[in-house]
Amino acid sequence: MKLLKRYANRRLYDPETSKTITLEDVAEMVIAGDDIKVIDNITGQDITPKILGQTFLKVSFGQRNAEFSNFMLSALIRETGKDISSFFGRLVVSGIGEGSLTKEKIEKILQNMVELGELKLTELKDYRDDLLRNFASKANEKKQQIKLDLDKISETLKEEKGKSLEKLSEKLREVANMIKEIN
Repeated sequence: MKLLKRYANRRLYDPETSKTITLEDVAEMVIAGDDIKVIDNITGQDITPKILGQTFLKVSFGQRNAEFSNFMLSALIRETGKDISSFFGRLVVSGIGEGSLTKEKIEKILQNMVELGELKLTELKDYRDDLLRNFASKANEKKQQIKLDLDKISETLKEEKGKSLEKLSEKLREVANMIKEIN
């Protein structure tokens, strides 16, 4: 986890590199797969969600796609105002964020959902099992697709190899004919 600090002047600081960073830098860290945590240097409060929200706005508006930003933020507000556990399940099943979603992270999210009353403790085991089953099913689908893609690539390589051998054989025949003509 990459720890960042925000100072009174609203600047973000990376203690690891001893440098001031921008929201674009935060976006690059997230895209690179880093988990970040942002602490307000004065209060010690975790302000990560606020900084990630600001980062999303900065990056999405930076792409000049205000319609997408409005749609995404409105959808998130609508969804999180309802049943968080259902929304989280749909995110996992759809594959959003799957590259950085570990079993430990899922457990932490689920535990927070229970603590906040968004998921009943009695429902936790069934919810977790269903979530992991869907996650595994999605991973299996991707594995099968990768296998099909690799089989196609292998077949293409075999065809190319065959064509290359035919070309090499033709060249060798030409060289053999040239040698015969010299003799």
